[in-house]
Amino acid sequence: MRKFLLLTISILTMLTACSKYDDPFGNEDPKIEDPEVAERTVLVYVAAENNLDYYLDYDLEEMKVGSSQLGDDQNLVIYVNRADTSSTPYMARVYRGNLVDKVFMPEAIAADPTVLSLVLSKTRERYPAKSYGLVLWGHCTGWVISNNDYNSGTKSYGGSTGDNTNFYSGKYWMDFPDMADVISEAMEGDKLKFIFGDCCNFVSIEAAYELRNVTEYVIGSPAEIPDRGAPYHICVPDFFLADDGFYRQLIDHYYNYWLDVYAKEEKAYIYYNLEPGDLAGFSVPLSAIKTSELDDLATATSSLIATISDKVHYGSLGLDTLMYYAYMSFCRYAYDMNLVFKRNAASQDFMVWKSFYDKAVPYTVHSAEWLSDSRILRRDMPDFVDIPSADCGSVGMFFPNSIYDDTGLNWNKAIRKYQWNNVIHWEQYGW
Repeated sequence: MRKFLLLTISILTMLTACSKYDDPFGNEDPKIEDPEVAERTVLVYVAAENNLDYYLDYDLEEMKVGSSQLGDDQNLVIYVNRADTSSTPYMARVYRGNLVDKVFMPEAIAADPTVLSLVLSKTRERYPAKSYGLVLWGHCTGWVISNNDYNSGTKSYGGSTGDNTNFYSGKYWMDFPDMADVISEAMEGDKLKFIFGDCCNFVSIEAAYELRNVTEYVIGSPAEIPDRGAPYHICVPDFFLADDGFYRQLIDHYYNYWLDVYAKEEKAYIYYNLEPGDLAGFSVPLSAIKTSELDDLATATSSLIATISDKVHYGSLGLDTLMYYAYMSFCRYAYDMNLVFKRNAASQDFMVWKSFYDKAVPYTVHSAEWLSDSRILRRDMPDFVDIPSADCGSVGMFFPNSIYDDTGLNWNKAIRKYQWNNVIHWEQYGW
């Protein structure tokens, strides 16, 4: 598994060397003897060793409330690694409003893919189930990476500081290729039912395509989300719905909750509003991606791009006036893929592509406005408000451009590390 064997040996050596623990996962609580097989186990993996730590207690209380609606054959499990020198990382089951089976774990970096692998494996061992879900809590920047070293200071998921401080978003990050590898390893080839990213910019087509072989659904937002993230007191039961349309209820609960919160906010400077009522109509763009349809969508996307090859080659897709979801290094880099193709491709070609897109992205919601540090209420881009929500598919996509040559990461080259590019081949258009 690439570099993970050596990493795993290193981590295990480190964990077992901690004299406080005879068992690398703690020994304050005895092992669960002969655990029953549940219908579903959902792991909430909390990477809070960063400036999100402040919001963790709020979310934990919400999870406790949500857990009161679960049955005995539904396991809500949390792994918590936070920015607190007095708080040891731990795993626990959230059961009827309480934390049970709590197991303390040695200090580690949640953004290290090896740690995710170990936590997933331990979750399956302690809480076996017929199906599994994974919630990723923390920071995310979409697909962006520059190499495969989580200690490189580049970005994707996690954002761990590594020193128990909470003053910034962190220097340790896990990229999606590594994430897919360790999930496959820990799940022993079985697919998760879903991966829900409760973090900013999680839903990019490049990241979803990377995860297609380890999960049935990828769910989340392509955009920035509120600091408090999902309303877990409402959404926790949705994680355990049996029907394949479970993602609709999860997305609707998330979207409508924030639509209501923003509409009722009466205090100025809360959630960045300048005056009471400023945020009415704001919420969070969200989507569900069905990974079994992504190979067909990738092929269809490659064919559609070929029909607008000159625009792609010369970087003349008109992106300056189109919806974007992510911003870093003074550059926009995740554009609404549905909107870009609708505005640039011939109508007939677009409709053929759209038939594949609708199968791969069976449900989306889109708000014309959402919170964004990079655009301070988005007022500097008023033209975005006039873009019909129906034209936006709530999935981000990277389109190469000469401006990315100067990002330091050179995203035009970094994108080649993703499997999505094995189908699209941006290099054939001069990138």
